[in-house]
Amino acid sequence: MITSKKELLFYITADRILSGVSPKKGVRERLQDIISPNDILKYLKAMRTVAYCVNTKKKGTFLYYYNLRLFNKLGARLGFSIGYNVFGYGLLIPHYGTIVVNSGTRAGNFCVLHTSTCIGGSGKSIGNGLYLASGSQIMGGKVELGNNVSIAASSMVNKSFKESNILLAGLPAVLKKETHAWYKRDGESYERRVESIQKLKKEMNI
Repeated sequence: MITSKKELLFYITADRILSGVSPKKGVRERLQDIISPNDILKYLKAMRTVAYCVNTKKKGTFLYYYNLRLFNKLGARLGFSIGYNVFGYGLLIPHYGTIVVNSGTRAGNFCVLHTSTCIGGSGKSIGNGLYLASGSQIMGGKVELGNNVSIAASSMVNKSFKESNILLAGLPAVLKKETHAWYKRDGESYERRVESIQKLKKEMNI
């Protein structure tokens, strides 16, 4: 949960790093924004800022209303409906498309949301490293998932799996096998990004 300006900066920077762009927006990116803006990163930044304003009781400020409007506008354009206080730092959304996440969900850091995914209903408690492949869903009532849980494409999870480092697949989903965290499985570049975020976290004393 974002409760300070320093944490807000860290969350925004962590999202940028995991998305594969520089920690800070440079001249080249600003020029590119004129032609082809990165609406997903803008959405994530607005989402984090809204969370900061709500958590620090700044809901009556211009910062809150401006970012809430941007958050809702970009969400409608991109097809996203995601609770602003759901995910920890380092959230990766590779592509625009329908993504629905109930605001009553609580999930950890380094999560990935692909298109046509849904976490429906409140009461979901999810660890770090969630990987939702395209078309996958987490539904039902109270569901708890461990760390580094990957959910295969077009699968639906409707019960708890408290084990870590596992792959779930099927309709309804069952435990298929043990696996590595997605950022170790999907290429060294992702693992380096996670390491960079953890290093930044220590440097900022978060």
